[in-house]
Amino acid sequence: MPTVLGLTNDTKTRTSSSSSPNPEGKKKQQPFTGSKNSSMGGKGRLDTISKRNHAAAIEVETLLWRALCDDPKKAKEYLAEDCIMINPLFSGTSEPMGKETDPSIEEILEGNEPWAAFKFHGDPLVVEIDLMAVALCYKVSLFRQSKKGGLREVVATVSSSWRQTAGADWLLCAQHVAYADDDAEE
Repeated sequence: MPTVLGLTNDTKTRTSSSSSPNPEGKKKQQPFTGSKNSSMGGKGRLDTISKRNHAAAIEVETLLWRALCDDPKKAKEYLAEDCIMINPLFSGTSEPMGKETDPSIEEILEGNEPWAAFKFHGDPLVVEIDLMAVALCYKVSLFRQSKKGGLREVVATVSSSWRQTAGADWLLCAQHVAYADDDAEE
């Protein structure tokens, strides 16, 4: 019988079309486990909630930075109503920001210039906090046009926490961004 995830708990087996015939000319029997195309990002099957949460965490973090590079005002759609953050790259200060602070996160995003590009240093580390919550830690390079021409690179470390809504959207709850130590650069 198929389950919610498209997998089966039947003990029956199906013939795999990609398996090679055995010496007797019969195809090998393999248990049916759903579609081979059930993965995101080409990094293997996302056949558990945990794997999907880890993939979704990296995906939404990437979408947030893309929005900050295109139009920072559009990044507000990724923020939870009660989102808090410390982000000197946007506010120019290491003071905590939230909905009620002066200036608020929304005011900071509305008045911020977009970044030209971003690049993660390696894969972000992801931890599943709960069934519907994840946290990430990573190092990122952000690029802006410099006044002298060319791109200016800013390297930062980031820690983000996301929670999933009942509608399956992921919203940023908290983020802490700090300038990375220049001496530690690769």
